[in-house]
Formats: sequence, C-alpha cells, structure tokens
Amino acid sequence: MDNTSFNSKILLFGEYGIMHNSDALSIPYKKFNGFLSISDALTKDQKISNRNIKYLYDYIIQDKYLSNIINSNNLKEEINLGLYFDSNIPIGSGLGSSGALVSSIISRYSKVDLKSFSNSEIKKIMSLVESKFHGNSSGFDPAVSYFNKPMLYSNQKIKLIERIDFKDFKVYIIDSQIDSSTKKMIKVFEDKISKSEFRLFFNSKFINNTNQCIEHLINTSKLFRDSVKELSNDTLHNFQEMIPEKLKNKWKEGIKNDSYYMKLCGSGGGGFFLAYDFDNQINSSFSDFKIYQI
Repeated sequence: MDNTSFNSKILLFGEYGIMHNSDALSIPYKKFNGFLSISDALTKDQKISNRNIKYLYDYIIQDKYLSNIINSNNLKEEINLGLYFDSNIPIGSGLGSSGALVSSIISRYSKVDLKSFSNSEIKKIMSLVESKFHGNSSGFDPAVSYFNKPMLYSNQKIKLIERIDFKDFKVYIIDSQIDSSTKKMIKVFEDKISKSEFRLFFNSKFINNTNQCIEHLINTSKLFRDSVKELSNDTLHNFQEMIPEKLKNKWKEGIKNDSYYMKLCGSGGGGFFLAYDFDNQINSSFSDFKIYQI
C-alpha cells in the first residue's frame, strides 16, 4: 500500500481561541510522523491502533456527509486485513497524533478529488472526523498534516505559508512527561468560558493578544517579544488547570528573568509545552526535561 507519511504539528498560537474565532498559526513538525500500514500479525500496540481505526470507521458510516466523502467499504476491508497507523507521534502530547491519523485516513480513502475542495472545506471534513476523538475539533491539526505547510487561520479562512522565520530567538518544545487528554482539557475550558469574568478576559484580551503574536511573528516585528511575554503571563494566571505543577515555577522564572516565555502547545494539561527562548537559557533551565528545538 501507499505508505505516505503525515507529520505531527506544533500549534504556535491559537489554542482554544481557534474555537472562538481567534487567529491560529501552526506548523508541521517532521521529527514525529506516521503512516498507514497493514499486517496480518499485529503487535499489541498495532491491535490498539487497528481498534481505534475501527471506532473511526463506525463513526464515519453513521454520518451521511462523511459517508459520501470517504470510501467506507475500502476502509472496512483493510481494517479486517490488519490496518494500523505506524506512528512515532507521542499520544496525548499535543503534537497532533490524532490529526495525523485523520489526515492519513481521509487522504487514502477519499471517494472524491480533494483538490476540488477549498482549503476551508477540507478543514471542515477534517473537523468532523477528528471530533470522534476530541468531542469538539477545529480540524486545524489534521489540515496542517494534510497540507504539510505552515498554516494561518484568520477570519475563518486558511492561508498556507511557505516559511516562518524565528528571528533573534529559538523555539523549543518541552516534554512534561505527563499524559494529556484533549477531551478532558476541552471540558475544563468549556467550564471556564461559561463564567462571565473568564469569558470577558478570553474574548477580549487573550484573543487580541494571540492575534498580535501571530501578526508580529509573521512580520518579524520587534514587538513579538513583548506580545509573547504578555501571552505567557496571561496563560500562567488564567489557565492554571492546563499547566502541570512541575512546570509552573519554570514558567514563572522565564517571565521574571525576561529570558524565555512558555505557552501551551495545544490543549495543555500534559504532553509538550512551547518555549520561546530569547537569551539561550532553555538548555540550562530545563536540564531535567527532554526538549527539542524546532
């Protein structure tokens, strides 16, 4: 079979806000990836993957729109042959393991020519399928894996970007070594946004700051450092549930020393977290953690 590989993603900006009309900016990350494969002698982990794809199949055939898009007969046939997702993307990490799987399924089993769809329509399809895993999905993660390019989402439109320059700073992902549940974190967020005080902060200050970070990064503005520091500080004080205890002091240190600024990398709660390092402090500050430069 065609073993086309689909990369993980890193959501630079837009966590939670993308569900409330903020801008979002994400990039594919080639270090982690996965592809569909078939085996008649599945290992324990491969059986789990096969079972998850079966759950996805059951979900797809119950949706009339998706059934018109995806060839469920071919999918079911290959599930029975031992279909699984061969992936090194850590699950529950915030790096889009389910997004890469969804992208691979839609790409392989689409009954229609996806090139005839707009980018926004493809994102909608991805959203519907990935909702099986998260309950509420923007479709942004699988779309980034599908297009394999940096992607800006603004004013409900998708724009593909050839490259993003990290000027005068480095960007890292830091492994918290804690599993995260996107579905659980989304429920936490929905409970928070139901309260008027948090909703006012989020819809005005947080979303505006997110949009500024994206604008300043894309335009390599000197204002980027201040805007990402503000976002890091607001996240620390308003998304406490999404930040593991073992990272909170590190988070505070970066802001206090004006050397690096941390933020969520997806839904938070565990998995990976982002750090924007302006003074080459990450390696020494996080010597006890596994970190990757992007």
